[in-house]
Parts: sequence; C-alpha cells; structure tokens
Amino acid sequence: MKFIRIFMNDSYGNEYSLKLFSGGKLSTTQYALFAIQIAVVILLSWLGVIATPVVGPGIGFLYWAYPFFIVFTWWWGLWGVLAAFLGCFIGAGLLTGLPLIPSLAFSIGDLVPALLVLLFYRGFLNKIGVDPLGRDITKKKMSAFWFVFWVMGITNIIGGLWGVWVLVQLGFVPANAYWYGAGLWILGDAIVLIIAPFLARALTPIVERFGLTTKGIIS
Repeated sequence: MKFIRIFMNDSYGNEYSLKLFSGGKLSTTQYALFAIQIAVVILLSWLGVIATPVVGPGIGFLYWAYPFFIVFTWWWGLWGVLAAFLGCFIGAGLLTGLPLIPSLAFSIGDLVPALLVLLFYRGFLNKIGVDPLGRDITKKKMSAFWFVFWVMGITNIIGGLWGVWVLVQLGFVPANAYWYGAGLWILGDAIVLIIAPFLARALTPIVERFGLTTKGIIS
C-alpha cells in the first residue's frame, strides 16, 4: 500500500480526462497547431509509403508518422486521433493512388490504435498514476511497461493485422503471406514507436507551459 501511495503521488496529469470539454475555449494558436499536426502526419504517412524500405510483399518497414500521431494524441486528444485518421487516409491512401473507399478502409488501421491509446491514457492509466501525456515513460518502470504493452504491443498489433488484411484484399499482399507481412508491419511500427517517449519528454513541457494541450479530449 505504501508503494501505491507513493506511485499515485508521483502522478503528473490528474487535470486531464475523458471529458469532451475541460479546458475551455480553444485558442487560434491551438487551431493552427491542430492543422499543422495534421499536415505533418499526412506528409510522414505519405513518406512512409513511398520512401520506406520495402522488406516484404507490399510492406513498408518504417512508418514514421506513428510516433508523431501518438504524441499528438497525448497532447490534443481527439485532434491527434483525427490526424492519425487523415494522415493515413490522405497521405498513405489518396496521395499514393488508392481510391476513396480503400483509403478509408486502410485508415482504420491508424484511427483505432490512436483512439485506444487516447482512451486508455486519459482513462485507466491516468487514474493509476501514469502520465496521460507520456512524459514519465523514460522515468518510471510502470509507465514504460504500459507503453510497451499497450502502445507498442496491443494497439500496434491491432493496426498491423488490420492494415495487412486490407492490403491482402487489395491484392498488394498475397493471402499466403498475410502473417509474414503482418509480423513485419508490427515490428517496423514498434521500432519507430521507440522515439515517442523521448519526443514526449522533450517537447511536452514546452507545449504544456504555453497552455496548448487539451485537458479534455476536444478542449
């Protein structure tokens, strides 16, 4: 019990929650940042398709957009989830020549992991003392465990299995290479996600100091 009390007292972000509006009216600067982060994720998603080593049948290995939209989701709630969705839909979909419906289907593989990360970090993990903005992942073993288990593990696996399934349906990956392709996808994303805790630790204090985070999932 003593350990639990110490752990809870070392929490960062009890002011962050799953309420829709907890931070009041959004500023013009915040809206501008939301637009910029969407543009950044679109660009990185596009580069992840056209400028990433292909290590398996139709599988680009390093999807650099992933750690960025995770950090943006920690900072800006549903706005970060929106960036994940639009980044994949436009950057990895429409801009690479995929038609509208396949692009929408493909983007679910980024939308769902980002949404699950938001719900888990602003909900359960925040209640047990894990920083909802990810600043303590490099400092606390418990926070590191949940990052590896939930972000690099469960949600990443969900996105990888879905994404490669869509590629199989589109004919980019042979059906008999599904598990091989999914394994490469999940491994590549896990590798790039390693930078997310360092981005959060370095940049989050600056973003928060200027009042640019969203306390709720919209504001």
